[in-house]
Amino acid sequence: MNQLAGELTIDLTTRDGVVGAVEVVSSRPQLADRLLAGKPADAAVAMVPQLFSICGRAQGIAAELALQAARAAPADDAATLLARTHRIESEIAQEYLWRALLDWPQAVGMPTDAVALADLRRAFSADPSGAQAATRDVLRAVVEQGVLGGSAQTWFEHEHVPAFEIWIAQARTAAARLIGAVQREGARHGAPAQPADVPLLPAFTDATVLASVAAALAADANYAREPLFDARPAETGAVCRVQGHPLVAALNAAFGRSTLTRLAARLTELARIAAGIAPPAPLCGRLAPADAPRRGVGWVETARGVLVHLIDLDATGEHVAAYRILAPTEWNFHPRGALAAGLRGAHVTGAAELRQRAGWLVQALDPCVAYSLRIDGQAVGSPHA
Repeated sequence: MNQLAGELTIDLTTRDGVVGAVEVVSSRPQLADRLLAGKPADAAVAMVPQLFSICGRAQGIAAELALQAARAAPADDAATLLARTHRIESEIAQEYLWRALLDWPQAVGMPTDAVALADLRRAFSADPSGAQAATRDVLRAVVEQGVLGGSAQTWFEHEHVPAFEIWIAQARTAAARLIGAVQREGARHGAPAQPADVPLLPAFTDATVLASVAAALAADANYAREPLFDARPAETGAVCRVQGHPLVAALNAAFGRSTLTRLAARLTELARIAAGIAPPAPLCGRLAPADAPRRGVGWVETARGVLVHLIDLDATGEHVAAYRILAPTEWNFHPRGALAAGLRGAHVTGAAELRQRAGWLVQALDPCVAYSLRIDGQAVGSPHA
């Protein structure tokens, strides 16, 4: 992201081989209101995708939905909803694939698949929305050959942990090898010791949930930095959207909401998209709060979790009076959020092991900004998000 860039600084403190403190600090400025307030509403919404280099399509859709809600526009027809779903899913899949085809091979000492990446870029350059059958065919081929090592439909139909473990053991792809390494190091690593301290964020398809978050976001500009739901931090992402899938539910029951479970959730969703299976719930929506005229809220599911845009129009209804954005990174990397809960109390043999475990957990939660990691005051690298 150009103007809205920032960085996460993650400080881990150990004592006697146990992580005692986790400090997560974000330097990302909350500039949406300053950049968009006072502008004509249509022009402001058109600007939004240009301000973001990551999940720009989702940002644009969230802005469009928020403005529609603020103007009490009629509901979209079925064709528009389907086209929007294709746009969202293609961006989610691309975000997953950049990790699976670029970062994960490097992590396990395998070469990146330059041909697959080139095919993917070419297809989505010609068809950014991913609506054409030919584009979906390319996506499916890249996912099946480069990530899953087999049929996306078959992978999605995995229901039990043993079948998943067989897939890992076959080690056909970098994804399988990386998850195998995570499994060997500890299938429970990264799971919060007390899951209730950082619950899964309820779906925004429940209007009461969305209304609660929107009210908090509107009332306090700092809420977007450290959001809470029911007075607790919460986790968002693929593990929320596919929590009911048999494999993800089985992994969660066996190992908790661990790094392994979260990575499996991402692959499960990728397999679903590649196989052309409809999502189990809507991937976006909007709300016009009854107690706030000319206010609109739009939300979109992204690879990293749910994104929220809130727009207040002025008395004329033509200009932006206030604009706020709540990104998924602010949920998952809350100072007491999923990352902190997944590392605090961890038993480790030394800095090298902790760096690896922390890096894997960051990969599974996948911030939309760069991050730096320090262990006991020593910098141990500054990977890019």
